[in-house]
Amino acid sequence: MREMLDAQLPNPAYLSDVAWNIVAHNKPQIDWFPWIPYEANLMRWAFLYPEAREQLVNWETDWARPFLAQIRVSLAKHPDSEGLLSLRDDILNGNEDAARLWADHEALEHPDGHVRRLRLPYHEGAEVPVRIMAMAPLRAQDMRFITLVPTTQP
Repeated sequence: MREMLDAQLPNPAYLSDVAWNIVAHNKPQIDWFPWIPYEANLMRWAFLYPEAREQLVNWETDWARPFLAQIRVSLAKHPDSEGLLSLRDDILNGNEDAARLWADHEALEHPDGHVRRLRLPYHEGAEVPVRIMAMAPLRAQDMRFITLVPTTQP
């Protein structure tokens, strides 16, 4: 998986587990997302850290709703996962907007092919549209391999 991550250069790429803990990443991932050393969980960062609302453009509609919908699907597949249950509870207890959105009962398996925008310090605050390329390794299908590919397409 390390070779696959590095093969994605210059695009950021990471590998996460079933509860969105980032377990491996390439150098551009850490350049783009310097929060990884202090919060290695993508979902916790997106919902519990204020800077996420600035860096994830259209936070509620483009990021929060789909993220919560993905958590819902993952919980349906892994209802006894302590990591997922803890993640859901931390997010819903720590973010009023997330608790409100959770009540909509949306479900989404993966974001593969979605285009979303980021406003990152790495890009000096400029909005960068990226296409999310998502896959699961056959030998570890509960893992997520994500590459963010800058795009000009909406």
